[in-house]
Amino acid sequence: MLWESYQPARVAGAERAAENAEAKVERCANKVEDLQRQVERLSLACQAMWELLRGCSDLTEEDLEKRILEVDGRDGCVDGKIGAQALDCPSCGRKTSSKRSTCVMSGAPIKRPYPFVG
Repeated sequence: MLWESYQPARVAGAERAAENAEAKVERCANKVEDLQRQVERLSLACQAMWELLRGCSDLTEEDLEKRILEVDGRDGCVDGKIGAQALDCPSCGRKTSSKRSTCVMSGAPIKRPYPFVG
């Protein structure tokens, strides 16, 4: 008898948990779709900028590939990603991450060496 009165509450709790999980999955799927659209737009913009630059100069695909590898390796690892670099704080001189906008130790603003890294 006790089991029969307890079971509906457990079932209702499980149903709520399933609904919450379903809503979370839907939110995540929407975020992934948004990110995919952003990546596609950025790829399109990069291709257009490269074609403009190539058309106005004597740069080649080889030059582009060479520069991509150079930029990729600035963080010490050629892995297809831009990673954090260690920078010297202009205020205290201690090392801090290029991903930060301020020094952990002094709180001083950190000027990023490259505008698209961060």
